[in-house]
Amino acid sequence: MNLTDLKQVLDERSGGSAEHVMHHVRLHGVRAKVVARRRRRIATWATCAVAALAGIAAAAVVPGLRTDVTPTPADSPSPVRTIEGFPEYATGARVVAAKSAALPERRIELTIVPTTLDLVIFTRCDGTGDNVEPDEKVSVNGHFLYGLGCGGSSRQLSWDGLDVAVGKPATFVMTIIGAKRFDGTDNVPVAIPDTGTFGLAIGVRIPFDQYPLPPRPSGPLAPLHDVLMAGCTERLCPDAVIVRSDPADPTRPVQRTLTWKTTDSVDMLAQTPGLLHVRLNGVEITTGEWWDYQMNAVGMFGDKNGGWKREFGLDLNPGDSVTIEIVPEHITGAWQVVFSPA
Repeated sequence: MNLTDLKQVLDERSGGSAEHVMHHVRLHGVRAKVVARRRRRIATWATCAVAALAGIAAAAVVPGLRTDVTPTPADSPSPVRTIEGFPEYATGARVVAAKSAALPERRIELTIVPTTLDLVIFTRCDGTGDNVEPDEKVSVNGHFLYGLGCGGSSRQLSWDGLDVAVGKPATFVMTIIGAKRFDGTDNVPVAIPDTGTFGLAIGVRIPFDQYPLPPRPSGPLAPLHDVLMAGCTERLCPDAVIVRSDPADPTRPVQRTLTWKTTDSVDMLAQTPGLLHVRLNGVEITTGEWWDYQMNAVGMFGDKNGGWKREFGLDLNPGDSVTIEIVPEHITGAWQVVFSPA
């Protein structure tokens, strides 16, 4: 689930509530090759192309700000338990309800009584043939949530208007609405396969120190790759704003002050479990999450359409002096955050 697709796929099939959904990387073992990609509020989406952003100031370690040492996580179950084909634990959540079906059926209905609204929705499609990926639609209580290529996870940040409440039955529906095949160049529509399985699961978010992290790989971790996003490298994009971890101590917060230019996206890259809090002028705009040791990128939308002013009260104008602060939490390896201008 490394999120390295072009930005244009982020806006595909965006639904009315798309901005409220957080997307994380695809579940391990899910054969769908296209990650869940729709922009979200305070949310993750796939990496995008980087253009130039001028006025880069030297990075500086913030004095006196150290995060706590990574807590000892819960032991990973071995072998990993699955529920209706889903790992019991994924992307910071524990699956509490799941249901699956076999094609040519096309609909799954799953009713739960939430004890919390901090929920994650998981879907999967398996055994549908080489390079064939079904398309899905997910709804709750008759309200559309999103429609994407099948497989992945999403976190709803607001349940307003969706009739979802603690202690009240909520019915989630997953429907297979189409399929596509990658022909080596592009995805082309194809008939929905007659064979294969698909599934829907609901997970509950749990505290980091209770989440069963996978064991750390033996030996040193690989260096972060030099591709920033969509093939852009530091040589090709020399003015990109890149905030990197302190090489001597990746747990230390890092700060950078620069002359602001309107941004299109903020993209974060790491390969150890933990969180990256991104703050501008003291206001936290997003938190990147990692739950394993794969090198994955996550990101969020920029301020080019006034979204940050609406969401966070941040009224940033070109030419303003802006302080970016990245605060790692539980992260134990190298990381980087890239600001891409509009």
